[in-house]
Amino acid sequence: MLALVVSMAISLSAQSQVYPDKIRGYKVHRAKVSVRTPDSTSPKAESSAEIVLGKPKLDDVGLTGVTFEVGAEVTSSDHSGKVEFLTFSDIKVNGIAVSVEEYANKFEFKKGERIVLPMPASVTISTLNMARAARNELLDPKKKWRLTGTVFVFGKFKKFGFSFKRVVPIEIDAMVDNPIRK
Repeated sequence: MLALVVSMAISLSAQSQVYPDKIRGYKVHRAKVSVRTPDSTSPKAESSAEIVLGKPKLDDVGLTGVTFEVGAEVTSSDHSGKVEFLTFSDIKVNGIAVSVEEYANKFEFKKGERIVLPMPASVTISTLNMARAARNELLDPKKKWRLTGTVFVFGKFKKFGFSFKRVVPIEIDAMVDNPIRK
């Protein structure tokens, strides 16, 4: 009986996250989007879009925390459209929570074309989490950092000549280069 309960718990936790039907008035659309880094050697999974994360660059160090900028390239294999904004939820780097500003730079993309985001996203590690991150980096320095979380892409997407107002949740689990180590 215990084995049955454990196996059910594992299978439930392995399922992807459940989202409401609408977020901020946009209908939720599940799409298979792969997220990787430029030096990733993993084979491309079959997906409707691919996001290639840029290398994080140290932007600012201040009393409130440390800010990094991260750019990205996007390629869609079966849609065209206009992205109105991006929001970020539960973003963590090596298990440490970071905040990412809402990305309000609109951009358009076309099916099969690679585009570079007009501006990088701004990622901040608070001073409180900075001490924890510094301790982890001193005790166990890593060449790669694990990035996890969810990005919500809000926009108008075209398929078969029709335009649809949608939000696409993209779950991220990627390894990125440590910008502190050169």
